[in-house]
Amino acid sequence: MQTLNIILPVLNEEQCLAKNIHQIKTFLDSVSIPHYLTIVDNGSTDNTKIIAKKLCSQYTHIDYLSISQKGVGIALRKGILHNLSRKNPCAFIGYMDIDLSTNLAHLKKVYELLCGGEKIVVGSRLLKDSEVIGRSLKREITSRGLNLILRFVLNTHFSDAMCGFKFYEIKTAQTITARCYDDNGWFYCAQMLIVAQYCRIPIREIPIVWRDDRHSKVKIISLSLSYMREIFRLFLIRIKGKL
Repeated sequence: MQTLNIILPVLNEEQCLAKNIHQIKTFLDSVSIPHYLTIVDNGSTDNTKIIAKKLCSQYTHIDYLSISQKGVGIALRKGILHNLSRKNPCAFIGYMDIDLSTNLAHLKKVYELLCGGEKIVVGSRLLKDSEVIGRSLKREITSRGLNLILRFVLNTHFSDAMCGFKFYEIKTAQTITARCYDDNGWFYCAQMLIVAQYCRIPIREIPIVWRDDRHSKVKIISLSLSYMREIFRLFLIRIKGKL
């Protein structure tokens, strides 16, 4: 059976790391999905490193990577490179949020679709059958607004660029990252989808049940401004014919 590598970017997650890793492992074992979990630590200053290393000794097929730079983008790139460096790289790779905002049950659907030949499978909170729980009005407006801007400026066809639940066939991930410019932040994950669309790689979106984390460290305003800068940057790259 083909193996799924899940990258879990973390930053000061001592409160939930052990509990949530246990939940992920328990679920994946219960549905017989061969897997590796890669914890990528973006410079935590609490006990995250100690807990992560203990988890690596407690469970099989858990990796721990420590990087000094912050950002989901660099965590994803490092995780993909780490998988490719294995003697036998995992066939599928992706990332999800360690707060488990996305219902774990969707991992089964993701795995089935990837095994069935899909190259990219991503969760969307904006599809008709999706369910979003506990999301503030400000977050909802911001999310929909940024996705509309992406559609207008970059002609994107997928519905939810910012959802933290994205998975790839490994050769597809390698092809896409080779064409992306380095961006350490959240936008890198959206950039991968945009590049995939421009490369005419099919993107399969699935509806998900999403529960917003009320204690999220994400700062909506600064994140939105960062997205706008990167959207404009990608727009310039596109009109110059370099994408």
